[in-house]
Amino acid sequence: MKNLVIGNTSQLAHYFPDDYEKISSRDIELKNEQYDRVYMCFAEQRTYIKDNPDIFFNTNVDYTLKLIDYYSKISNKVIVYGTSELWNNCNGSIDINSSFNHKYHYYTESKKLMIYKIKEKSYNNVIILHPFNFNSIYRTGDFLFSKIFDSIINEKKITIGNTYFYRELIHPKFVVEQSIKAEKDDIIGSGRVKFINDFIRDLYFHFDMDYNEYVTENFDKNITQKENIFYLKSKQLKYNQLFNDTVEEIEKIKFNK
Repeated sequence: MKNLVIGNTSQLAHYFPDDYEKISSRDIELKNEQYDRVYMCFAEQRTYIKDNPDIFFNTNVDYTLKLIDYYSKISNKVIVYGTSELWNNCNGSIDINSSFNHKYHYYTESKKLMIYKIKEKSYNNVIILHPFNFNSIYRTGDFLFSKIFDSIINEKKITIGNTYFYRELIHPKFVVEQSIKAEKDDIIGSGRVKFINDFIRDLYFHFDMDYNEYVTENFDKNITQKENIFYLKSKQLKYNQLFNDTVEEIEKIKFNK
């Protein structure tokens, strides 16, 4: 039985096996075809839109629920993605049983509403996964790591804001591996935090590039903001795996242009 990935331009789509069917989330032809698993990966990179906040609710709630209603009837499992940001106001370890505790943002509000509505409908074959931050060479737009990867690959000078804080970071390859194995709601993370500026400097150092030559930091160093540090309760991934997966991807493009 086939597997389906909805959202063929998402970061995650690139890491599913080649024999998985991958389609755009736009203009889907709802055909009565049976699937083993359906992965709803669309709108993954649409997290910060200032001009039209309604798009979060239209996409993450209304449209997602419409597709869940349809595919849950013709599939063994439907996998939909929440976000670890639903716990971004926590300090310390979290797991899937931890209560949501997050700062207000349209993105997190829409994800929370989506989850509540899924629970209300009591689907027996819908799995909700909450990944921590993941980045790859397929990251688009003005996101921090899209700038970092572009700088390293093309040896471009860039300007970034504050990266002097801790975060859980994972690679989308790991998210996909966990998604394929998932049998119940869960949080996908490494269980480890990394100082973001160190991670970025490690990447430049690996490629024999001087961070200070290529990166300008544009933020007020006199303003210190208290950052919550939250992470998955169980340790699932070593830092070396994240670093090696990231480096391997950059090398494929940088040295094969």
